[in-house]
Amino acid sequence: MNRKLISVLVANLFAVSAVMAADDQFTWTGSVGIGVRGTKTEGGTRNGAYGTSATTTAPFTGPEDEAKLNEYRDVSNGVIGNFDLQGSSSRYYVRAFGENLGYDDQYLNLRGGRYSIFKYQLYDDKMPHNLSWNALTPLAGTGGTLLTGPGGAYPPAQNPAAWNGFDYELKRRNSGGNFEFTANSPWHIRADYNENTMKGVRPQSGQLGTGSGNGMIEFGAPVDYKTKNLSLDGGYSTKRGSFSVNVLNSKFSNGNDQMQWTNFYMLNGLDTNLLPPENDLWQASLNGTLRQLPLNSTLAGRFTYSKLTNDVNMLQNTLSTGGANPATNPSAASFGGDIVKTTLGLSLSSRPAQTVDTRLYYNWIKEENESTRMSFSPAAGSGLTGGSSDPISNCNSTATNPCVPEMFEYEKHQYGAEAGWRVTRANKLTGGLEWTDIERERADFQENEETRVFVEWKNSSLDWMTSRLKYQFMQRRGDFHPHDAVLAANPMDLYVRRFDVASVDQNLIKLALDFTPAPLLDLGLEPIYKANKYKDTPLGRSEDTRHEVYASIGYGDPKSWRVHLFGDIEYVKFDSRHRVGTGLPDPSTPPNAATYNWTSKNEDNSWQIGIGADWAVLTRLTLKASLIYAETDGHTDFSVQPGGDPTPRPAIVASDDTTRVSATLRAVYAVDRNWELTAGYAYEKYRYSDIAYDGTRYVVGAGATSSIVTGQFSFQNYEANIFYGVVKYKF
Repeated sequence: MNRKLISVLVANLFAVSAVMAADDQFTWTGSVGIGVRGTKTEGGTRNGAYGTSATTTAPFTGPEDEAKLNEYRDVSNGVIGNFDLQGSSSRYYVRAFGENLGYDDQYLNLRGGRYSIFKYQLYDDKMPHNLSWNALTPLAGTGGTLLTGPGGAYPPAQNPAAWNGFDYELKRRNSGGNFEFTANSPWHIRADYNENTMKGVRPQSGQLGTGSGNGMIEFGAPVDYKTKNLSLDGGYSTKRGSFSVNVLNSKFSNGNDQMQWTNFYMLNGLDTNLLPPENDLWQASLNGTLRQLPLNSTLAGRFTYSKLTNDVNMLQNTLSTGGANPATNPSAASFGGDIVKTTLGLSLSSRPAQTVDTRLYYNWIKEENESTRMSFSPAAGSGLTGGSSDPISNCNSTATNPCVPEMFEYEKHQYGAEAGWRVTRANKLTGGLEWTDIERERADFQENEETRVFVEWKNSSLDWMTSRLKYQFMQRRGDFHPHDAVLAANPMDLYVRRFDVASVDQNLIKLALDFTPAPLLDLGLEPIYKANKYKDTPLGRSEDTRHEVYASIGYGDPKSWRVHLFGDIEYVKFDSRHRVGTGLPDPSTPPNAATYNWTSKNEDNSWQIGIGADWAVLTRLTLKASLIYAETDGHTDFSVQPGGDPTPRPAIVASDDTTRVSATLRAVYAVDRNWELTAGYAYEKYRYSDIAYDGTRYVVGAGATSSIVTGQFSFQNYEANIFYGVVKYKF
């Protein structure tokens, strides 16, 4: 739905409102504001070196990268405007709202209808996602599907000052509307339609050789996505119960299904990357409730059935060693995607006694993969990867059997029961038990069982304090049976446990306190503790712990002045064990410089503190101010099994380290009942450091191992001063 269509619909709806006003008094209220904004920025300078991993040649300075400042917004200089209009009568109502008019984060919304008869909505929501500006690449044609190189020997010219600049940026737009008709009856009919588009360039990469020993190249891939969603819903509702039927169709299309780029290592041949394929989703759902059942019960249920399909042509040839394009020999000319998902949810809530309430529930999910089971049989000596006939195995370059990918599907059953007992008027005790079973197609764990139990106490005995304390314990156990073909390709997988399905014991504690010890004074405190300890995990994550504390203080009368102070601290730690070498990690294998165990401890700490104040200086003048400081700090320590490689491993001290300072000051002056003046200032400062991006080199390594990067996310630092003024007319 484009801007022209939105304008036409808005104009027509206001015309309808004018017609309605002819026989029924229609009154309007609202406001319209217009102003200017000026933004001055410093930092984000693209300072890089073309260098290699061994030596660094002279650095160069490129244009600034202000993408982080504008990551999800648009704070560029210019005229700013907004409006909020409301109209109503005894039968009809309408409201139109708009902000950031003309900018990349513009939002428009129109609602209206006739009371108890019908209602409608139209909206247009734009949001940017700027990842990195002024990135650099030796390839030409970024934004299209054909990226060409300068030719010549490998690697290409290593001076990024002579490369091509481009922006990693995405522009998302969600436009649509809905209409619901009830006619003052228990029945309803509703239709929703929206289009979600995304255009721009996002990061992509490719392999510059035939194996992991060769380098890689980073470049920009074109984004031209559109998703069209249409849903129809109808139902019936009374005091005794309700039901509804919903049908949804969602179509995703991509203007580009693949792209090609010059592979320097492959004699400047054109390599191919596949982009997201088009797909079509159909979903039907039934929802219902039955009320006023025995024991003051309500039974609610939901059933859904969905099918996701697509059709993708297979690559018949692909680039390989020496610039050749050998045949991939797929088992079918095209791949037919076919994922069927069925869900069922039931919940019975009861109140058998005045002080007791209960809930029983059951959830079932089944996902079936009926897609084409593809296989590829490249000719021996073609340089393409072969594989094994086992459908779960890893492909390798020496096998001659076809390579067949894994077909993921699963089934999940979940049962739960909760009960609450109001011990006294001010004390309530709640407990619950939940059991979940998941069976899946997967190369390591084919089944998991989870048991979760919790108890929660709520207390409001004191007029000036309420409290809530919750403890939860979760135990997950898995059925670990790795496929023989997987172990044959990588024997180490016998000892590796992926933490998303590994056996684990989890403890969770939450406390929430709200105080009002004196008039105009509010205090809050919320500590959280969560710990996972993984069981039977020779290699992989062994444990992780999370601590978080949030506190706030508010004091003052909002009619005159009020101050609010808050703080939040979070600490996360991940411990894991790993293996280097081909020897298996059992006690009978003595460590040496080539085969040994090693561990890592990853810590992520973050904290922020802020203060905000409102002050009614005069009857017509109000000042609003805020100051926020936030910081994140990542750290990783390594240790090697005694007897292993003695090479020192320094800790990583710069891992997603950030600091952000933001301050705002705003003055609002009411000239009279119709006119209002606003003047404001905002200051932001952001600093970023990470070992993966600090001291960016655009070419890393040398010869056949060199990699080429664009500098994305490497220059995020910025400092911004934003000034604005707005005149608002209210009526």
